[in-house]
Amino acid sequence: MTATRTDAGGSHDLGPATVRSDGTFTVLDEPDLVGEATYTVSFLGDLTHRPATDLTHTVTVGKAPTSIALTAPAEASLSGGVHAHHRHVHRAGQGAPRAGDAEVERTDRLGSGTLSSVTVAADGTFTIDDLPRTRRDTTYTVSWPGDDPHQPSTAAATVYVTR
Repeated sequence: MTATRTDAGGSHDLGPATVRSDGTFTVLDEPDLVGEATYTVSFLGDLTHRPATDLTHTVTVGKAPTSIALTAPAEASLSGGVHAHHRHVHRAGQGAPRAGDAEVERTDRLGSGTLSSVTVAADGTFTIDDLPRTRRDTTYTVSWPGDDPHQPSTAAATVYVTR
């Protein structure tokens, strides 16, 4: 049996799939475009099964959900600074979110502001290094805008800052 996917990017051969003795089969695919995708399967037949050609099924491919895992210390000092790690968590079967800009906002008792725009590595990770401006709770919020195949995501961590 052969299978193809047709979407806005054209027609993609998904290769052969094995038909089990009960006539069922599974086609595995990871579309890289959001929108409609039409799957077409054809079976040439065998000694016990008749041919089947151009059986189609259309599905809507949505953006893959993502989340951010942000790891920060519970407490840090003004002089020692804050060192936090971040990584994207994505749905199994989907590739990692593509490298792109993420934004880091710091909120403390003096107000809020964007620390900097950071570039997310191809593996979805980056590190936040910051020297806090004031004592007490400081919250770091990481926001990633998403991309064509992935939804946006946000995470926050609060660090208690001491002298």
